[in-house]
Amino acid sequence: MAFSLDNFIIDRALGGSMFSLDNGDLLWTIDQIENPDMKCTSTTDEVTDALGSTIAIFNRAKKAEFTGTNSLFNLGLAAAQFGTTKNIASAGSTILTPKIEYFTTTTAQTTVVLTQIPVGTTGAEIKSIYGISGTQFNSTKYAAGTAASATEFKLDAATKTITLPTGLAAGTKIFVRYNYASQTTTEIVNNATEFPTAGEFIAQVIGHLGCDKTTVYVANVVMPNAELKSEVDLKFESKGKHPFTIEAMQDFCDPKKQLFRIDIDA
Repeated sequence: MAFSLDNFIIDRALGGSMFSLDNGDLLWTIDQIENPDMKCTSTTDEVTDALGSTIAIFNRAKKAEFTGTNSLFNLGLAAAQFGTTKNIASAGSTILTPKIEYFTTTTAQTTVVLTQIPVGTTGAEIKSIYGISGTQFNSTKYAAGTAASATEFKLDAATKTITLPTGLAAGTKIFVRYNYASQTTTEIVNNATEFPTAGEFIAQVIGHLGCDKTTVYVANVVMPNAELKSEVDLKFESKGKHPFTIEAMQDFCDPKKQLFRIDIDA
């Protein structure tokens, strides 16, 4: 049904997605957008008289920038901001993943068993472990050896077993750091040589018409040639949000230089 739309009551943004300019493939998507904001600016040339009074203003260029935050840390968005894609491990393609474990010794305890199988140079999969006193903050370093001693530990990587150094007091906390070949890790990498690629960005916003608050309509905010910025401030805490900025780019071959459009279909 055709309708005349003037006032659109915005409820909230549903989400946003970026698509490849080459083949239309989905690059990444988010569905927890907060504080969506489309900022439109322009540059002008101002003509003044001898006294500095403005006598004419000429509009030159427009810019549009869409900003917001995702309520949750989104790996796909982060990878896109880093200029890469998510790397998902599998049985045939493992990812070297770090592991840190703590063990607290008991009376007459001689071994501890790791959660994962450590990998690395044979015989030196774990180069050192540390013993931390329960009443002190300083630690004692123990090196890998062929047999446990007062200064060395022994590792059997295949069985994930560490034979502890001799003479450890009960209650000593053992700190172990190693790498293992994970089949379930999801990894994103930020390389200094890689940057986000341009794409078509579509944000979906739901709302109602001014005189009809029962029917929900979807407004599509389309940026046909958009660039996700690589600058991002990530806070690794429960209240941290995942911010993003997308800049509308002019299509040089488009005579109208479309920055974005808003489509609402009833």
